[in-house]
Amino acid sequence: MCWPVPPCFWNFPMNHRLFLLVAALATGFVIAGCDRSDPTAVGEDAAVVDAGDPISLRHARNMTLERHEGFVVARFKAASATGQDAAQERSMTVVLAPAEGPTPELRGDLRGATVIRTPVQRIASNAGSDEAFLVQLGIKDRLVAVGGLGSFDDDIRRKARAGEIGQVGYNWHAPPNLDVLLATRPDVFLMRLSDPAHTPVMLRAQGLGIAVLPTLAEEEQDYLARAEWIRLYGILTGTEERAERIFAEVEARVAELKAQVADRPKPRVLWAYPNGADRWIATVRGAEASYISDAGGINLMARPEDPDRDSAETVSTEAILPLGDEADVWLIGDIHAVPPRNPAIERGFRAWREGRLYGNTGRVAANANAYDWYQTALVRPDWVLSDFVKALHPDLVDEPFRFLKPLPQGQYQ
Repeated sequence: MCWPVPPCFWNFPMNHRLFLLVAALATGFVIAGCDRSDPTAVGEDAAVVDAGDPISLRHARNMTLERHEGFVVARFKAASATGQDAAQERSMTVVLAPAEGPTPELRGDLRGATVIRTPVQRIASNAGSDEAFLVQLGIKDRLVAVGGLGSFDDDIRRKARAGEIGQVGYNWHAPPNLDVLLATRPDVFLMRLSDPAHTPVMLRAQGLGIAVLPTLAEEEQDYLARAEWIRLYGILTGTEERAERIFAEVEARVAELKAQVADRPKPRVLWAYPNGADRWIATVRGAEASYISDAGGINLMARPEDPDRDSAETVSTEAILPLGDEADVWLIGDIHAVPPRNPAIERGFRAWREGRLYGNTGRVAANANAYDWYQTALVRPDWVLSDFVKALHPDLVDEPFRFLKPLPQGQYQ
């Protein structure tokens, strides 16, 4: 069975995962583009181009957007640790210019930046979450290559299986297949870099003229920040109005749900699934854990927020046993769950006896090994939060569950 992400990847602290994505900069990373400006263009090397009008990003921290006359500048940034564990910010810049307009004359710190002509019509991606952004924007038909057959969207998966679109390889599994990229001729390759060993292949792709746009949405530490990346994809694909409308809807629904639970009693939640033997994987911090607090609950396994540590930790059975009488709700199911060696311990938990058990496996195409928790859930956190509110406060949400689902005793997926 192939996992949607390798379990070991999620054991890396957040700053290490960010480092994997920006390590290429340390080796002379230059984003290859469709239309590069002349390196002898007007302007001194040390000059800084006049700032454009900032496009206000209310949550995202790994990118900034500026609207200039005739083009948009997207700057991507992430902090990584040096050998002395000091934070060091690395950045990259892309210029998005309408295909029907002139080639922008880039000066100052924009000299040598990639120019990608928009709207892009042919898109390759090696991550399911990036596919999900395109699905929400109604432009999944522009995909010419995807990671593989793990797409939750039936149409994308069918086309990949039939060979109508290429399979470039998933970011967590292997470096991108350059033969597929060359054959499918994408206008842009949306690339998540999960392994620094894949960097040379990325540089080769750039050298072959493939426009590579690194994506950092999943490295954002807030679920609304992740979802806000749809605004970049809107500019890139000419669907900016729809992207703005979708994200405004996400923000409004999240605010509405948080207001509904503000004065409610706070159910106590245990989010830990069995991982074999006497091990449990507990969600203790980060964007995922914030769904509990934002739904008006208390995370019984909460740990202090720390960007240098992962959102989940492995704990022993002894660590969760004292919580048996405290947990009102138990998120016990996950696609990676392995039944506990001694299921009798569950009977000591009140949530188990009262049947308030849930898993994040509500949108699964098991026969296709496709899990939407790693795809659309990132783009539509309002739907995820609605599920959590429904689980913690059943009378507040009438709509059916999407990503969460009630589980019978003894079931973990």
